[in-house]
Amino acid sequence: MKKILICSFLLAISSFSYSSEEGYDAEATMNITATIIKPLTVQSNGPLEFGTLLPGTIGTSRSSFTIDGEKYSKVKITFDGLEPDGDNFEVPLKLDGSSNESFMVYFNCSTNSDEKVNQENKFINLTSMGKSTLHIAASTTLDADQTPGKYTGQITMRATYE
Repeated sequence: MKKILICSFLLAISSFSYSSEEGYDAEATMNITATIIKPLTVQSNGPLEFGTLLPGTIGTSRSSFTIDGEKYSKVKITFDGLEPDGDNFEVPLKLDGSSNESFMVYFNCSTNSDEKVNQENKFINLTSMGKSTLHIAASTTLDADQTPGKYTGQITMRATYE
């Protein structure tokens, strides 16, 4: 019985190696490609400077960000820590040296081609030159009893390819 099992085992092994040589192997080739694109750069074109304001008045300011990247690309725009409320974003300015005294600045964003970045649209399209300027228009209304002093804040814009 032992000899029959050994012979059966040897026959099975030789059949397996014979059958794999008879076209049971298959192969395929996968091509690999990669396209390298230009990295995005973002530049602030100056501060939002409201100047000197009196309590109870309205202040306005304008500035912009320039975005440079791959031509005709779709780019997602976000502002760190800020969510749009309709067409506007809001950011607090805090009194230097105070942890609780502040006022709000409201701003909106649009490109030269009037693409708006807002609650419904967080995307812009770069031009044939791979550029776009995001215009920031800001305003604030100070309370009549606003504490005098220097107030500061910042906007951090992030651009990512989509």
